[in-house]
Amino acid sequence: MPQNFTGEDVDRALADAQQFKLAGNFEQALERHLWYHENALKYAPAHCGVRLSFALNAWAELGKVYKVALEALRLTRDNALATYRMAPSDSLLLGEVMSLNFCLNDIRSAKELFYEGLKHNADTNLMLNLDEILEAGEEAWARDIIGDPNERLESIKDQRDLIALSMKLNKSLGDHAKFLDESYARQIAMLLEAVEKTHGLPKAQELQQEALTILDLPEIRAAISGG
Repeated sequence: MPQNFTGEDVDRALADAQQFKLAGNFEQALERHLWYHENALKYAPAHCGVRLSFALNAWAELGKVYKVALEALRLTRDNALATYRMAPSDSLLLGEVMSLNFCLNDIRSAKELFYEGLKHNADTNLMLNLDEILEAGEEAWARDIIGDPNERLESIKDQRDLIALSMKLNKSLGDHAKFLDESYARQIAMLLEAVEKTHGLPKAQELQQEALTILDLPEIRAAISGG
């Protein structure tokens, strides 16, 4: 009879992986990471973001001290890529492989996958990876990720407005409004920094003025040269 797991089991697996690593039990830590990655979305769909961010980063950290864990992470990426190529228009699968690529610091594979996805109209948001991409000297790729800077800023605004409306309707979320603005200010600041590098300072200054009508916060004012 199949065992039924719950969200608590998912939480525990991730916590166990960290504890086993700290205790030097690397094999057990890897086993927990593998179980978590395979099962998290089945039993705790809310872990979708954690699974491809914090959990993968923790797995990669384990790989720095336990080579087998790094090999397992690469194999997981290769298997996910094979699955994606059977459904190349699936943006969720594309996002998963892309997260694995960045976790492995495989910028070359990430770039190839980005353009492969475009051919199949699959969409992935790499705005949060722009720093890594620009540090790798990939300005042309960064331009393609940004697309039209004004449209990208409008997209960020629309996302913020949608979440702000949800908070307004759910009064219990009201205390999180400040954190919402701080989060979107960071996104906008990152966009402005990238636009300055890829499109030049005048375009970044123009976009900054538009951004300040959305959120007038110090992080946005200081995002570009002379800000």
